[in-house]
Amino acid sequence: MISIDPITLAVSSFAMMASASPFVYYSLKLKKISSLNLATFEEFSKTHKVVPNQEERWRNHYHLGLDSQYKKLIYHRFGTYPEQSIIDLNEVNKVSIQEKMRHVQVGKEKRYILDFLALQFHFKDRSHSPKTIEIYDGELFTSLAGEKGIAEKWQRILENNLKD
Repeated sequence: MISIDPITLAVSSFAMMASASPFVYYSLKLKKISSLNLATFEEFSKTHKVVPNQEERWRNHYHLGLDSQYKKLIYHRFGTYPEQSIIDLNEVNKVSIQEKMRHVQVGKEKRYILDFLALQFHFKDRSHSPKTIEIYDGELFTSLAGEKGIAEKWQRILENNLKD
């Protein structure tokens, strides 16, 4: 049988707790932010009498919800410059994807870097300027985490709802 010195056990336990505590703290902090964001989104939905049956959240920074019955889209962007929007799809003619890219050349290698990705809503009433909702901002995040797929998916979903 292995005998463990109580002092060694205490030091080892302290070292394990010290190395794990930042991860536990960060995890609890993210859960708190996520639940606060969700509560804000749900409160905004209830206030405007919209019940989303399709939702998507990403990066603890964005939240989209679609009420297919009343054809309303709810959008939330959290963070430093928060935004809350409701878009009535009955007034929308077309949904497109807006991208802003820049060209970078290092030596012989050429790369395109996506700086901004959004869904743009073009309204039936031409006097109403297009509405843009941000999906990705290159100044906030260093790389894409599936936002291009999210934008394409939501464009298809919204275009299908415009046809109904």
